[in-house]
Amino acid sequence: MFVTTVDVVAIGHTGGAPYALRDLLAGYGADVRLLPVGSPRHLADVLNGTLSQAEHLVFSCHGDSRGMVLDRLAPELTEQQPFNDVLTPAIVAELSCSPRSAVLSTGCATGTDALARAFLGGGCSAYVAPLRYPAGAAVLAFTSAFYYQVLVLGFSLPEAVASARGLGGDTELFRLWT
Repeated sequence: MFVTTVDVVAIGHTGGAPYALRDLLAGYGADVRLLPVGSPRHLADVLNGTLSQAEHLVFSCHGDSRGMVLDRLAPELTEQQPFNDVLTPAIVAELSCSPRSAVLSTGCATGTDALARAFLGGGCSAYVAPLRYPAGAAVLAFTSAFYYQVLVLGFSLPEAVASARGLGGDTELFRLWT
């Protein structure tokens, strides 16, 4: 029996991280799907619940101060998309996010109040993301420790975030919004 459902949303070129997260979360007892995002329309469909009904969303992505960075598309494809280049807080707020318990973003600098408020306003009960630019190893360490504590040990989200941040180094850059 699965403890929860988790969709790992792979945005852009993030190497093997989405696959590692999928395998890790499955090992923790989650029913996990990997959702590669090929276009902004796919991402919109994940957020609005068309492609994802999972209780947890993990965005394996790159980010900057604007939001989650998307791959560039050919000019003839950009016209057909609801947005391009970056998933900003304004775009998240426009999309009808389906209710879910938690969203975790691995993207650098996606831990902004504006992005967190957009996800929470869309029905998510929690948003976890790094404030600045953590090293890749710290992202995997934080995510692994966080979900081990939530899925296996039954910790609350605040307890799991505090403990995973306690690993030290760049894991301390992660923050929880509820």
